[in-house]
Amino acid sequence: MRFARALIVAACIAAGLSVAAGVEAQPRAEVEPKACAPAVSLDKRLVMEQWARDEACAQPLRTRVTDRFLGIACLENSADASACRAFTPPPGSRAFNTSRVFRCVDIALADTEQGIVVSRLMEWAAPAPKVCDWTAARETLAMEVDFVRGDVCVGGLCMPVDRLSTIGKLRLRELIESALRELGLLASTSSVRARSLSQK
Repeated sequence: MRFARALIVAACIAAGLSVAAGVEAQPRAEVEPKACAPAVSLDKRLVMEQWARDEACAQPLRTRVTDRFLGIACLENSADASACRAFTPPPGSRAFNTSRVFRCVDIALADTEQGIVVSRLMEWAAPAPKVCDWTAARETLAMEVDFVRGDVCVGGLCMPVDRLSTIGKLRLRELIESALRELGLLASTSSVRARSLSQK
């Protein structure tokens, strides 16, 4: 009788150990990252959303930046992989036209065989002229056009201009031309490359 009880107890202990081992062997479920507070440009055109573990938003696992006027959505993850895609801007998106509010424009010039040409253009919305500071712009959501590479960038993430939708290309051309016009460069030979890109 005692021998039978000992076998039963041993069997129960063995079963308990196997169950515990099975529980420990199971991989721990991945904790879903939580959404951080979104950043939105002053004109509501650019939106940056981020996700991080335990609300550690200073080190996001995933970042998505959207240009609601041009129709660009870029996604970057913690593995430094990024991808941008174009979409057709929805009805009402023309309200996000930065040229309708006060905007800062920063350009870079390059000396080429054709003369001085615009190689880069960056724009962002600002509440007043005094806020147009290049160092401050680095911390601001901005749109940038790289005329040398033929890229359009939002929040530092880039894609070829040719991948924009038809509406996006037309709107980008409007933004470039209006910015160069405001700077007095549109009719100048220094904007040859800029005008060439804006007509794509």
